[in-house]
Amino acid sequence: MDIAKVLLLFALVAIGAANREIKPNPYDPRCRSNRPPLQNKPCAHKSFVYVASKKKCAWTCGRGSFVTRTECDGTCRTPVVCNWHHAFETCTRFFPVYYLEKSSGKCVLDVGGCRYYGNNFPTLGECQNTCKAG
Repeated sequence: MDIAKVLLLFALVAIGAANREIKPNPYDPRCRSNRPPLQNKPCAHKSFVYVASKKKCAWTCGRGSFVTRTECDGTCRTPVVCNWHHAFETCTRFFPVYYLEKSSGKCVLDVGGCRYYGNNFPTLGECQNTCKAG
C-alpha cells in the first residue's frame, strides 16, 4: 500500500512538472554587447551587431554576433520588428507573448506564443516601448 502511494505521488509530480509552463530566456546575451561596430571599407566579411544605445542593429566588419540584419533585428527586437507580421507557429509548448497588432496600433496578448523573436515580446511594456504603441 505504501509503495502504491509513493508511485501515485511520483506520477502526480511528474505530470505537474510536464505541464508546467517553460519559457525561454527572453533576453539573448548577444543583444547586450557594447562593442561598437567596426565599419572599415572595404570589408571582406560583413556581419551585424546590436547597438544598445541606439536600439538598432548595425553592420560591422569582421566577426559580429549575427550573420544577417534580420536575425539581429528579430533576436534583439528592434523597432523594425513592429512592422513585421505576428508569426503563427507550430509549437509543442505555449506561453504568453505580446505583439503589435497593426490594424489597431496596440500591443495585444497572444497566449499561444513559442518564442520571443521579432514581433513577439515577453512583456506588454516592452512591446509598447519598442513599438511606441498603446
